[in-house]
Amino acid sequence: MVSAQGCRHQICGGGYAAVIAEVGASLVSLVDPGGRHLVLPTPEAGLREGCSGAVLAPWPNRIRDGRYEFGGETHQLPLSEPDRRVAAHGLALWERWDLDREATDGSRAVFTLRLVPQPGYPFSLVLTCTYLLDERGLTWTVRARNTGDISAPYAAAVHPYLTPPTPPEVIRTPMALDEWRVHVPAEVYQEVDDERLLPDPHRPRISSVAGTPFDLGGSGGCDMVGRQFDLALGQLRRNNAGEASCWVQGADGGKTTLTCGPHVEWIQIYTDDQAGEGQGRRAVALEPMSAPADAFNSGNSLKVLHPGALHEMWLRIGS
Repeated sequence: MVSAQGCRHQICGGGYAAVIAEVGASLVSLVDPGGRHLVLPTPEAGLREGCSGAVLAPWPNRIRDGRYEFGGETHQLPLSEPDRRVAAHGLALWERWDLDREATDGSRAVFTLRLVPQPGYPFSLVLTCTYLLDERGLTWTVRARNTGDISAPYAAAVHPYLTPPTPPEVIRTPMALDEWRVHVPAEVYQEVDDERLLPDPHRPRISSVAGTPFDLGGSGGCDMVGRQFDLALGQLRRNNAGEASCWVQGADGGKTTLTCGPHVEWIQIYTDDQAGEGQGRRAVALEPMSAPADAFNSGNSLKVLHPGALHEMWLRIGS
């Protein structure tokens, strides 16, 4: 019997090992050369926990009321979070992606998904997700090509729950996050409301992190004890190659590093606070995004893919 996550595929390279599930092209686990977990692993039985490890496309985060205007028309998406009245995290995270066996080998896995025109998103895309392991860690690439004959709005993200390098026997320890430090080299954050986690539709505001609790860009990172976050950080500081580096550090000083390529414009930070009291905070989601919440309405960092156009974003996770 195939599990609710579809078939799982393992790759190895550079001393690292990763497992990817077909549903959502989701990263199930990532282990470094020392046998330590770098992401919160997904149990094999049952549904995946929320969006853990999944690809979020053709939009990440939330669209207000599931409604947006594009190309002179109003489009209405199903509301995947009815309580918040939003369409969340795209159309790909519960789809079963196809493994491209010709492009896949021992250290590389390539998955594809064809998005057909549908209510609320009448556009044609081919999505490709590539996982590659080498001595630097896991390089994760998401590509989208518009295969239709009309332009399409587009944004993407991936949703890893990061941990510092952690032995398997303690990987799911509740409240572990309170002992960690996190570094995200961002200059601004997107202001959102507390109820729906959306920007003001009339005056969306991007504000400086300076002097706020959202400034996680210090060289020593930020102590996470008691801190709760669910918002997007942007204007990432980059090296000469256009790469931005975030990290999660454990009490023993060990770090898991998230390196983001030029087309990752935002990092959504979420502190795993939805579990029952004393059961969450086992990891921290650092979600590389091309655009933040409600970009289909605000236009903030939104990409328009013309027929035949390609968008690509990549990130790397290593220790």
